[in-house]
Amino acid sequence: PYEKSKSMGSGGSMEAPSLELLEAVQGEKIDLQPGKVHVLYFFTTFYKGAYPVNEEFTKLSEKYKDVTFISISNDAEKEKLERFLQKLILDDKSNEPIRMKTPFVFYDEKKATAKLYTDVSGLSIMSCPTAFIVDKDGKIQWRQQFLQTYTVKDSNFENQLLHVINGEELESNGPRPKVDAGEGEAVEADDMSLF
Repeated sequence: PYEKSKSMGSGGSMEAPSLELLEAVQGEKIDLQPGKVHVLYFFTTFYKGAYPVNEEFTKLSEKYKDVTFISISNDAEKEKLERFLQKLILDDKSNEPIRMKTPFVFYDEKKATAKLYTDVSGLSIMSCPTAFIVDKDGKIQWRQQFLQTYTVKDSNFENQLLHVINGEELESNGPRPKVDAGEGEAVEADDMSLF
């Protein structure tokens, strides 16, 4: 997010919607817990390019035990998610396992919760994978989209998580870029016009 984004800390953060509509598939059913930092990772099983991001979030959940990591599947069918969680997936290059083993994996029927997070973030759509950092007060402090070519290790996501854990100010991505609208007129870009 850029400065003054609805999901960028310090003055721009919004109340995180409840997780009550989600169905637990791995781990027990929980909601956002006051006094705890949460990472909500929205993903789909069919985007194979994001599998390394799944592993990165698994590792982050193992590293930051005081943070609640919840992976949220936006697949069309819960059965696909259940089959996916049973599969052994190996990295094409290293032949190492790629895991989706965050403590909690939930299914988002009809993307109802994803729509709530899309709306509160001021987005027109939510691309998966996307992660949100929710602070101890239940406010969204950071939102980050990932791609096959832009994973957690390429981003400042872990640094931002540390800032939220420590109650520090977040790093800024600077002002929203201007897009030339033709006729030499520059307009502020929305999230979709950048792609």
